[in-house]
Amino acid sequence: MSQDEPVEITDYNSQYEGRYRAERDRLRIATGIATLKFEHIGSTAIPGLAGRPIVDLMLGAPAFTWAALDELRARIVALGYEDLGDGGVPGRINFRRRTKLRAFDLVLVEEGGTHWRENIALRDHLRAHPDAVAAYAEAKRAAVAGGVKTLPAYSEAKAKTLAGLVKKAGG
Repeated sequence: MSQDEPVEITDYNSQYEGRYRAERDRLRIATGIATLKFEHIGSTAIPGLAGRPIVDLMLGAPAFTWAALDELRARIVALGYEDLGDGGVPGRINFRRRTKLRAFDLVLVEEGGTHWRENIALRDHLRAHPDAVAAYAEAKRAAVAGGVKTLPAYSEAKAKTLAGLVKKAGG
């Protein structure tokens, strides 16, 4: 299944945090697994950062639960998410949920693993450094202004800026 979709950049919306919490709670109740940890990541987790208007959730599963992922994945799909697989990135499973009013991306990773640590470090770094937020927003807007229309092209266009931010964040 393709993860590609059109790219739109919008200003930050103060409702993102509430949307994250509501969706996190919905997922937590439906999965029924109390040991799972959720984090709000991506542009919607950074006040003031322009980005795609899609709330990103990261779900961390302890290493010992990875053998039982089929049931967890089925529960997530039953909530209206598409299971997109790893998208070529081992150690990560991507899900997407789109409705007329809301858009969510969910990534399932090992809690405490590389993906977990890097995403949290990047989010926390951006929250603490407004200059980095401005630079990242500029890279995103420049990609779209330069004609980028697809998700893979958008990701590639901002990859250098993002890699630099992750390095500075120390994730």
